[in-house]
Amino acid sequence: MSAGNESEEEAAVAAAAAEREATLMAEAVAVAYQSEDEAQEQAAQADGAADNQEGAENEGEDEAMSESGDGDGDGDGDGDDENAENGSNDSNSAEGGGNPEETAAADRRQATKKELTTIIDKWEQQQTQNGYDPIPTLRSLAEIFEREKDVYRRKDPDPLDTRHPYRADPSCQYGLLLKLLFRKDTFMSKLLNDYLRENYFSRQGVSRSSLELNILACRLILELMPGLETTVVFQTADDDGTINRIYSWAEDSIEPLQSYATGLLADAMDVSDITINYRDQNMRLVPKMIKRLHMLLAISKSGVSDPNNTSMHNQSADSSSASASMLSWVACANSSAPQSPQHNGSGVGMGAGAPSVHGDTSNMSILFENSRDAFPVSRYYKRMYIPMHPPTADTSQMLIMRYLTSLGEYQEYLAMAFENNVMQLIFGYLENLDRRDTCLAYEVLKYLASLLCHKKFALEFIAHGGLELLLKVPRPSLATTGVSIAIYYLAYCEDAMERICSMQRPLISELVRYALWILGRCHDSSKCHATMFFSLSFQFKVILDEFDAQDGLRKLYNVISVLKILDPSHNDSDNDSEINEDQECASRQMVRHVCVALKRYMEAHFFYKYNSFLCQHYAASSSHFFSQNPTVAAKLTFDQLHDQIRTLQEHTSIRAQWQPVDQLMKLGGITMLLRIIAFSYDWMNTGRSETVRSALDVLSVCCIIPRVYVVLCDRLTMLDKTTTSGFCSVLGAAAGEITTDAEVLKSALAVLCHCVCSPIIRNPDSSSSGGRLMKFGNSSRKNKANNKYAEELIERVWESVCSNNGIVVLLSLMQTKGPITDADCIRGMACRALAGLARSDRVRQIVSKLPLFASGQLQTLMRDPILQEKRAEHVIFQKYALELLERVSGKTKPLNNPLDPSLSNMHKANVIAQTRIQYNKQQLYQLIFEHLESNGLSQTAQMLQREVGLPLQTPTTRNFHQSPFDYKTLPSGGSSSLSRSRLRSRMQDVNAAIMASGEPNRSFSEHPLLDTAGAGDGPSGSSGIPNFGCLNSSTQTPPIKIRRTERHPSISSSVNRSNIIQKHMMEPGGMTMGLPDDLAQPHPNRVTLNTIVTEYLTNQHSLCNNPVITCPQFDLYEPHKCPDPRPSRLLSSNFNLTSRHARTQAGFNTSRFDRRYVHTHFSPWRTIRSADYEDLEFTCCDLVGKYIIVGTQQGDGRVFNLNNGVEQFFSNCHNFSVDAIKANRAGDLVITSSFWRIPTSILWSIADNEFKLKLRLPDVTYCEFSQTSQDRLLGTQNECATLYDINTGTKISTFTPTIPNLYTKNRATLCRTDELILSDGVLWDVRSGKEIHKFDKFNQCISGVFHPNCLEIIANTEVWDLRTFHLLQTVPVLDQRNCTFSPMHVIYGASLGADRDHDSETTTYDTSFNVLDAYDYSSIATIDVKRNINDLSVSANGGLIAVVEDYSGYDSKQETYVKIYAVGVKKGERSEEEDDEEVPESDEDGSDTGSETFTLGPDFMGFPMLRRNLNGNDDDDDDGDLDDGDGDLISSDEDGDDDADDDADGDEDIEDDVFDYFANADSSSDD
Repeated sequence: MSAGNESEEEAAVAAAAAEREATLMAEAVAVAYQSEDEAQEQAAQADGAADNQEGAENEGEDEAMSESGDGDGDGDGDGDDENAENGSNDSNSAEGGGNPEETAAADRRQATKKELTTIIDKWEQQQTQNGYDPIPTLRSLAEIFEREKDVYRRKDPDPLDTRHPYRADPSCQYGLLLKLLFRKDTFMSKLLNDYLRENYFSRQGVSRSSLELNILACRLILELMPGLETTVVFQTADDDGTINRIYSWAEDSIEPLQSYATGLLADAMDVSDITINYRDQNMRLVPKMIKRLHMLLAISKSGVSDPNNTSMHNQSADSSSASASMLSWVACANSSAPQSPQHNGSGVGMGAGAPSVHGDTSNMSILFENSRDAFPVSRYYKRMYIPMHPPTADTSQMLIMRYLTSLGEYQEYLAMAFENNVMQLIFGYLENLDRRDTCLAYEVLKYLASLLCHKKFALEFIAHGGLELLLKVPRPSLATTGVSIAIYYLAYCEDAMERICSMQRPLISELVRYALWILGRCHDSSKCHATMFFSLSFQFKVILDEFDAQDGLRKLYNVISVLKILDPSHNDSDNDSEINEDQECASRQMVRHVCVALKRYMEAHFFYKYNSFLCQHYAASSSHFFSQNPTVAAKLTFDQLHDQIRTLQEHTSIRAQWQPVDQLMKLGGITMLLRIIAFSYDWMNTGRSETVRSALDVLSVCCIIPRVYVVLCDRLTMLDKTTTSGFCSVLGAAAGEITTDAEVLKSALAVLCHCVCSPIIRNPDSSSSGGRLMKFGNSSRKNKANNKYAEELIERVWESVCSNNGIVVLLSLMQTKGPITDADCIRGMACRALAGLARSDRVRQIVSKLPLFASGQLQTLMRDPILQEKRAEHVIFQKYALELLERVSGKTKPLNNPLDPSLSNMHKANVIAQTRIQYNKQQLYQLIFEHLESNGLSQTAQMLQREVGLPLQTPTTRNFHQSPFDYKTLPSGGSSSLSRSRLRSRMQDVNAAIMASGEPNRSFSEHPLLDTAGAGDGPSGSSGIPNFGCLNSSTQTPPIKIRRTERHPSISSSVNRSNIIQKHMMEPGGMTMGLPDDLAQPHPNRVTLNTIVTEYLTNQHSLCNNPVITCPQFDLYEPHKCPDPRPSRLLSSNFNLTSRHARTQAGFNTSRFDRRYVHTHFSPWRTIRSADYEDLEFTCCDLVGKYIIVGTQQGDGRVFNLNNGVEQFFSNCHNFSVDAIKANRAGDLVITSSFWRIPTSILWSIADNEFKLKLRLPDVTYCEFSQTSQDRLLGTQNECATLYDINTGTKISTFTPTIPNLYTKNRATLCRTDELILSDGVLWDVRSGKEIHKFDKFNQCISGVFHPNCLEIIANTEVWDLRTFHLLQTVPVLDQRNCTFSPMHVIYGASLGADRDHDSETTTYDTSFNVLDAYDYSSIATIDVKRNINDLSVSANGGLIAVVEDYSGYDSKQETYVKIYAVGVKKGERSEEEDDEEVPESDEDGSDTGSETFTLGPDFMGFPMLRRNLNGNDDDDDDGDLDDGDGDLISSDEDGDDDADDDADGDEDIEDDVFDYFANADSSSDD
C-alpha cells in the first residue's frame, strides 16, 4: 500500500507540475495571441481615436468582402454559384452607395497609411530609450498587415506570382504599405536582427522573457515576406547565427513559435547556399516534420477538426469533447506517433515521457482550438487562403509543407520521403477534398510536384494510382493550380508518360480534358504549366490524338489570341485598359510557351506524317528503317527535319490538305505567328529568341502545304496601324534585326528556303498504286491547272521576297562571318535560298550584275570555310553556289574547277568549249612515224610514210616548248635526268595552269596511247622531237569538259553522244579509282587518238587570256596562243589636244575626250571663310547665276557675290541649322530645310534684298522644285513624298509606298519631265498617283536620283533601267555618295557631311569627291580637298562648282569654307597655305557690282544671257561682271603662260581649249 501511495503521490506531483507548466505556457501564448479587439482598444486608448478606428476597420472588412467577390472572376472561383450569388448581393447592396463608398474606401486607405506612419514615428522616438518594449508596436504592425493582406488575398491573386504585391496589383493597399515600411531601414534592421534574439530584454537589463517578442517578430516577418528579398534577408541572418536559432525553434519550441520558425526556414531554403550550408540540420529536421504532418493529418481525420461536425453542436461542449478526444488519442499514440518536445528541453527515457506528452498536447490543443474558431462555417463560404494568425492546425501544416517543398527537389532528401511514407501522406491529404477549402491541398500538391522531379518517385506515384487521384481534385479550386504543376513535372519524365500512355483511354482522355480546362479557366501561371505539359507530351501519339479529338488546338490558340500585346487595337487612344510592364512581360512569357507548344505539336504531326509517307513508298525496301506503328515521336536534328520537309514538299500536291495546318490556318494561327515575329522587334524579354525561333519552326513545317505561302505574302496590321507582309518579318529575323541568335537566323532561312525553293512541278504520285501522300485529283487537266497554279504561286512568293529586299538580305548572309560556329551553315542556307530565288528571270538578271558574281567575290567565299571543323557545311555552300552560278550564267556544268566560278571564267570556259579544234593531220602522221621509228618499228613507219605521203626525214632539231609561252631547246646529246626533271617541272606548271581543279589521278601519261618510253630509250632522244614519255604518272592534269553542239559535225559521233571526255583510270587490278559511280563504269565510246589530240589542244587553248571561238588550224609543233585585244589608240587622246583637234577635223566626235580632259583639272577660284564672320559655320550652298546662297549652322541664309565674295544680305530662316538650300532657276524663290529637332522646310521669296516667308512645310525633311515650270514643290516625310502647289500652298497629292524600303536618308525627287517621282526606292506616276515599280534595296541610306537622260536611275552603286527595270550595272565608286549632275554630262559624287553615315565603315574618299562620265559611269578623276565636304553645288553651265568644306584641327576651333573651283583650269604651283588663300580679285574695269544695289528677280539666273556672252555676244551689261570674272579666271590663273607651249601637245594651251569647250556647251550637251 505504501509503495502504491508513493507512486500515486509521485504521479500527482508530476501531473501538478505539468499542469502548472502548461498553465504558464498557455498564459504566455495567450498574451502573444491577444485578440484583435483588445489590440484595437489599446491602440484607441493610446491614440485617442478608438471609434474612428473601429469604424474604419468595419468598412475595410465590408470592402474586403466586396473585393473578394470581384476577385473571383479571374481565378479559381469562377465556377462557384454560391460565390456568384454573394458577389451579386454585395454589388446590389453597393449600388446605392456609389461615390460615397469609393470615398469611404479612400478614407480608410488613407487612415491605414496614417496609422502605419504614426506607429513607425512613435517607434523611432521611443526605441532609443532604455528598457523600451517593442511588443505593442510589432503587434499593431502585424495586425495592420494581416488586415490588408486579407483584402489582397480576397482578390484571388495568382498563388504562384512571386512578384512584390505592389507590382502585381498597383492599386492594393498591402503593397503600398510594404513599400512604406521597407523605407525604414532602422526598423527593418532591428526586426530582422535584434527582435529575433532570445536574450533581447536581458541584454537591456530587463528581467523578462523574450518569447513573446520572438513570436511577434516571426509573425510580422512572415506577413512582410512577399515584399522582402529573400537572399538579402537570410544572408544577414546567416552571419549573426539567427538561422541556427530558427532551426532550434522549429525543432524544439512551443506553438506558434515552432510553426512560424518553420515558415521562416521554408523561405530561407529558397537560397541554395543556405540549403547547402545547413544540410545536417535539414537532415535531422525533415523526418521530424514529416512525422509531425502524419500526426496532424491523423488528428484531422479523426474528426476533431471536421467543420461539418462542429457546426452542428454546441461550441463549448464540442470543445471539451474534442480536447478530451485529442488528449486521449495523443496519450495512446505516444509510443508510436511523432511528438514535439517541450521548449525547456526534451526528456530522455520514461521519466520525461509525461511532460513531453502534455507539452505536445498543449501545442495541439491551441492549434485545433484556433482551427475551430478561425473561419465561419457555411456552405456558401469558400476559403481563399490560410491565415497566419490565429495559428491553426492548417497553418502549421501549410508552413511545414512549404519547408518540405523547398527541399523536395534535392536528391539527398528523397530517401527520407520514402522512409517516412510521404506517398501515403500525400494521398491522405488529397482524398475526399472539399471544393470550398483546398488551400492546404494546394500546398500538398506543390510538395508533390517537387518530389515528381525524381524519376523514381514519379513512377511510384503513377503505379499507386496517383494520376487518378490528381484528376479527382475539384475544379475550380485553388488546388487546380497545384495540379497544373504536378502534371507538368509528370510530363517532364518520359518514362512516367510512357506508363500513362499505356493506361486506359478514358483516363488519358480525362487527363487531356483536365489540362485543357486549365488552359481556359485558371491563372496565368497554371496556363503556362498546362501549356508546357502539352509541349512535353505531344511526342506521344495517344496524347496528340486525344488533344486533336477535344479541339485542343483551338483552345491552345485562344490562350494567346486574347492577349492585348498581340492586339493592335489596344493602342487606341480611346482604349482605357492599358497594361503595365509586368503584365506585358507575363504576356510575352505566355506567348513564348504557346509558341514552343505549337512547335512541338507540328513537329509531332510531321513525324507521324513522314513515317506514313515512308510506309507507303518504301514498304518493300529494306534500306529504309522506320516503325510501322510508332507511339513516340523521335527527336530530329535541325538538318534531318528540314531534309524531310523538302522530301514531303516534292511529293505533295500543290492543292494538298493537311488537317493540322488547315485548322491552324482556319484559326488564323499562321497570321498570329507572323504578328508575333513582327511585334517581337520591340520585346526585350529573355525568351524572345526562343519565341521567334519556335514561331519560325512552326512556319517551316507548315510550308509543306503551299497554301501557307499565300498567308506569308499577305499584309499584316502592326501595332502602329501600318501594314507589312509576312515575308518582311521573316526576312527581318533572317537579317538579325530581331536578335542575332544564330538559331533564329537558321530558322528564318529555313522558312525562306522552303518557300522560294519550293518545287514547281511536284510528284505526288509514287511508283506503287495508292502511294500519293496528300491527294488532290489525278487527271491530266487537273495536273495542268495545278502546274499553272504552282507557277503563279511561286512567282508571287518570289515577288514578295524581292519586294521586301530579300536579295540584299541573302547576299549579306552569304558573306557573313559570325557567329563563327554557325557561319558556314548560314552561308549554305542563304546560298540555297538565293539559288531558288534565281529561278526568277528578274532576280537572275539583277544578281548577274552584282559584284558578288561579276567581280568573282563568290570565288573567294567558296575557297575555304570560316571554321575548318565545319567543312561539311562548307561543301553544301559550294554545292548551292555552283547551282546559283549555273542559273545566273545559264550554263550547265560551266567549269571543271569548282573553286574558280566567276562569270568571266565561266564565259571563258564556254568560249573554249565551243571552239572547233582543227589541226594538220600530216603533222599527226609525222609524229606517229617518228614514234614508230623511235621504237624500232622501221618497216611499219616506212609503210605509213608511203601511204600518207610523208616527206623524207632529215636529222633536224625542232624547238620543243615546255609551255605555250616558253621556248627552249633540248641538248643535242641524250636527255639527262636533270633535263627530264626540269621538263617534268615545267609540264606540271602547265597542267596546273590549265585547270587547278585539284582532282586526283588524272594525267596524260595515264592514257595508254601516250604512255611511251623515256627519252633515252631510243634514237628520238637526240632528235629534239617532243617526247611525251617524260610525262610520267606523277603529272596530274584533269580533263577539259567540252560542250559539244550540233554546229560541229567534224567531231566524231562517239564524242557527240557525251558532253564530257573522260579517261578511264584503272589500277593494275582493273578497279576504277577516284570517279563517281556513274563515270566509273566503262565508257561506251572508245577513246581515240583524235580525242586525245583534241583534248591536248583544248588544254592549250584554255591557257589563252582572251580565247576566241573561231581559231585557225592548230600547229602540233608550235604553241597556240590567241591574239590579245588590240590596245586602243584613243586612250592617249584624252590628254592630247593636238590629237583630239586632228580627230575633230577628220570628222570624229571627240566631245567625250574633251569632257574627260576638262574635268580632270579643278582650280580654287574664290573662297569664303566663316572666320571672317562672327560665330558662323557654313553647312550648304547653291550656285545661282552670279551669286551663291549659303546656309549656316545658326539657321541663316546668306547671299554672296561670286565676283568679289562680298556678302549682299542675309536673313534668319530657321531656329536650327539649315541643312539644305535650293533656289529656282528664276532666282526669286529659295527653299530651305532643317532636319534637327523639328524637321521643317520653308519656301522664301527673295525681293528687295531680303527673304520673305511664302510657305512653311512642317515635318518635311527635304524639298525640291519641280523641273519644268517650277510651280510645285516635292517634299519628303520619311518614306512618303508630297507634292505641293507653290501658289496656293495646298497639297496636290501624297505618295505613300505599300511596301517601303525605309531608307534612312530618303530624298524624293522628280524626273526631268516631272512625270515620274522616285521616293524611298519606289517609282510613281505623277498624274495617276499609282505605284509603278519598287526597286530592290541594296543599301540602307541613299534612295536614288534620276539620270538627266530620263532613262536611268542611280541608287547608290546601282544603275537601273527605267524602261525594263533591269539592273544595268554597278558603280562601286559611288558607294554612299550623293550624285550631283553637271550640264556637261558629268556626275559629281561626294559623301556629304549631313548625309555621311558615321556608323558604317569610313570610306577612303570622305575628304574628296569623284568625277564620273555620265554616259558610261567611268571614273574621270578623284579630287581630294583635304577637308570634310558638307555640300556641293554646280553652276548652271557647269564651269564652276562650289564646295562647303569644314576643318576642325586637334588644337584649333572648327572653321568652314565655301570654296568655288573653276572646272578645267589647272592648279598653279603653289603651297598648301596658298591654296587656302583667295585668288586675285577680278578686274574692276568692267565691274559695277560694288556700286549697284543687289536685287534678285526674274533675271537672277541670267543663264541664257550667260550662254550668249560665252559665245561672244557682249550686249548684256547686267551679266558683265560674271563674264569678265570668267575671263579673268581663265587668263589670270596661269599668268604669262598662254604662249609657253609651242609643241602643240595641249599641256599649256588648256585655257583656250576650256574656253572653247564651255562656249560650245549647248552643242556638246545635245550630242
